[in-house]
Formats: sequence, structure tokens, C-alpha cells
Amino acid sequence: MGNQASKVIEKTKERKERRSKNNRRRSTITLGGRSHSSLMMAATKSMQANYDWIDEKQDSNNMPPPPPPVMTKSRRQSITEFFSARKKSMVQDDFKEYDRLQRQHYLLKSARKSNTWGQIESGMTIVDVGTGNGIWALEIASEQLNCKVIGLDLHPPAEQQGKPKNLNYHEADITETWPLESESVDYIFQRSMGLAIQKEQWPHVLNEMLRVLKPGGIIELVEPDLWHHNPGPVQRAFDEYYQQQCIELGVDFAFTEVIEKEMDTIGFTDLEHRTIDVPIGEWPQDSELKQFGFINKEIQKAYLRNKKSYYMSKWNIAPDDYELAVQEIMTEFEDYHGFSRFNCWIAKKPM
Repeated sequence: MGNQASKVIEKTKERKERRSKNNRRRSTITLGGRSHSSLMMAATKSMQANYDWIDEKQDSNNMPPPPPPVMTKSRRQSITEFFSARKKSMVQDDFKEYDRLQRQHYLLKSARKSNTWGQIESGMTIVDVGTGNGIWALEIASEQLNCKVIGLDLHPPAEQQGKPKNLNYHEADITETWPLESESVDYIFQRSMGLAIQKEQWPHVLNEMLRVLKPGGIIELVEPDLWHHNPGPVQRAFDEYYQQQCIELGVDFAFTEVIEKEMDTIGFTDLEHRTIDVPIGEWPQDSELKQFGFINKEIQKAYLRNKKSYYMSKWNIAPDDYELAVQEIMTEFEDYHGFSRFNCWIAKKPM
């Protein structure tokens, strides 16, 4: 760990000394072939992100918009009460991470202009896999009062004031058999579970989705690439360490490159893959992208701050050195035009 710490600190100090906005090099991370066993970090020209989604209109033939939500007078009040009570039951470190994830939820909801890209219909049974703090399930249940919403998680939210009657949470390990009947679910949503599912566990998780879905049922997976696009040298050093940690944990660092093939092999049909590239920082000229970039940068900063004790312990570095590295990464996001890529897959169980 000492070598990695030295690399981060060295890169940070070098970057601080050599920074020149008029003559800077850009770097990117590229995936060699489609192999998910190795990730190539290359200092090459800047990777061009796709921001066409900012003006994109959904094709009503291929991607029907969800029906208007069933609004209630107390919807916003219920959500506020739920999370106010949730905050009181959590230790400070847990709350900081839940708060970061909640901000990420609203960022993605704003960028996607919806909580789902698949079609939600009245009377559906909807499952939120890895529900976490429960915000997605809570909003769907509050909007779709005629649907039954179930959140699955190892540590689901406790029963709290303000939870809609059509929402229930189940404690479940999604890498084992799910506590749901076969062909009992219409819609499955999963987001940001790439670090929680080991490479060898993905076939089982996808098979469980296929098992519990009704014929014609829909899955929607929203998963970010685990690496940063267009990283600077300090961020690249962090990502290299992050990749090594994934290997040790049995997690596929590049699972987003192969999950589509896995879904096809399992038996899902009508598969559609879309991506959203969200800038990190206020470097875009477009005002909406700039706003998204500001929020995403704050989310990235919060993640690094939440992991401060972990990295300081693993690398045996001083608090000042870690803060210097975080500050430098924030600058690199602006200088190198960094962005996060979120992938969305929608598929159906055959009839």
C-alpha cells in the first residue's frame, strides 16, 4: 500500500508544480478489446463524451413514456417525513453515504427526466433490487399508488413514518434465492450494484430476475462504469488502486462491458442499451450540463471525503496529504473534462 500512497502523493505534487492550462495533456481510460480481465490506463487524447441525451426526445414507438404519476397531496410531505426519521436512526458515517447516494439519485432522475425508462402500468408489481436508502422505491410507490412496490436489500430501511401502504421492504441477499414467487413480478429495477455483485454471481442474479418475472416482464439495470473517464494523473492513481481492490474482492471492474452478453445468454430479449455521460465539474458550456457537472463533482468529492479514513489507513498517509490529493482531483476534473458514464439496459422476459 505504501507504493500506491507514494504514487498518489508524487502525482499530486508533480501535477501542482507542472499545471499549465495553456499546454496541458489530457488522459483517458480505454478498454482493450472487450476483455474484462484488464483495464488499460493510457495518457492519450481526451475521450469524447456523448451528451446528445441532453436534447434527446424519447421515441414513442420504441420507448413509451411512463404514464402520469398518481399525485397525492401528501406525497412530498411523506417523503420528507420518511427520510427525516431515517436520519435519526443512522450513525453519522452511514448518513453521509446515504446522503451522497440520495444526491446521486436526484442527479440521475434529473438527467433521465424520469425514474424509469421502461413503461410502468397500473397494477404492476415492481421490485427495487438493492434498494439501499429506499428513495427510488419510495418515489415510485408514492407516484404509482395502484402498484405494489417491493425493495430488496441486505439492510433495508426500517419501518418509518410516511412510508406508503403499497411499499414493503424485504431483507434479502440477492446473490441467493430471492424471497419471491416465480412469475410474480412485472418490473425489476436495479441501480449501482456493480460493486455488490461478484463476477461469478452475475449469472445467478440475472437468473433470479428471469425466474421471478412474469412472461413479458421488464428489467431495467442502471449501472455506472467503475472507472472515471478522462482522468488526470492523480485520479488515475486512485482508479488503479480501485481496480486492484475489485480484483481482490472478485468484482469485475469492467462488468459494464460484458453484462449485455450475460443478459442475452440468460435468455432476456428485446435488449436495449443506452448511456448517459454526466460531466464532473463546471467545464461544459451548456448551462444544464454545467449544473449537472457541479452536482456530480460534489458527489465525487463526498465519496472521497467519506472514504478518507479508509484510504489514510490503507496507504498510511497524513490527513493533509489526502486532502491535497482530493483538491487536486477536483481541479483535474475541470482541466481534463472528466465525466461519469451511466449505462442503462432494458430487456424483457420472453412471452
